Amino acid sequence: MSDVKRSSWSGLVLGRSHRPRRSSGADHGQVRSGRWGVPVLSWVAAVALGALAIGACAPPTAAPGSGDGGVSVAGPPRTVIVHGSAPIDVVLSDSGPSGPMSLVSFESSAPAGDITFRVKNLGTMEHEMIVLKTDTPFDQLPVTDAGDPPAPVKSGANKVDEANNVAETGDPNLKPGETRTFSAKLDAGHYVLVCNLAGHYQMGMRAPFTVQ
Repeated sequence: MSDVKRSSWSGLVLGRSHRPRRSSGADHGQVRSGRWGVPVLSWVAAVALGALAIGACAPPTAAPGSGDGGVSVAGPPRTVIVHGSAPIDVVLSDSGPSGPMSLVSFESSAPAGDITFRVKNLGTMEHEMIVLKTDTPFDQLPVTDAGDPPAPVKSGANKVDEANNVAETGDPNLKPGETRTFSAKLDAGHYVLVCNLAGHYQMGMRAPFTVQ
């Protein structure tokens, strides 16, 4: 073979060596080795791993009927509007007619305006709750009255004055186990919550309350 022919033949062989040979029917299902085998498999593996990574980062799907197209997407923050304030719980209790008594408010202050009290009698006898507006310390109200309605007396006083009564549970008195709710519009200032049945204030049924 001449040099010219050998050169042309070599170029043809080299040109073919850069193109992958088509597989015949016998090659199906087999992995061919050679110059193109490893890079092709590496490229396929990289694509597969990339698809898995994208799937792992995809947003989770929501339950059908969620109203978001089946994809959980964080929406804008929601503003919750509360209409009115929650009732202030007050618990009345005692250890019997001659034992210690208590009036416990679960909140000691509230903003000025409409305030709702929910009063629960967990004692063994009847009680009430009265809201008095006064700057006198809650445990230093003078006991000068008696009777119903309370009136000043010269002796035998067992109740505080109710002239500054701005709200109360009302009649009838709360029986053991009974709960009563009432509301009042209170201005800023100092108040005292009391049970003003005979002797109950002196036995501990009093609590301070501030309206801001």
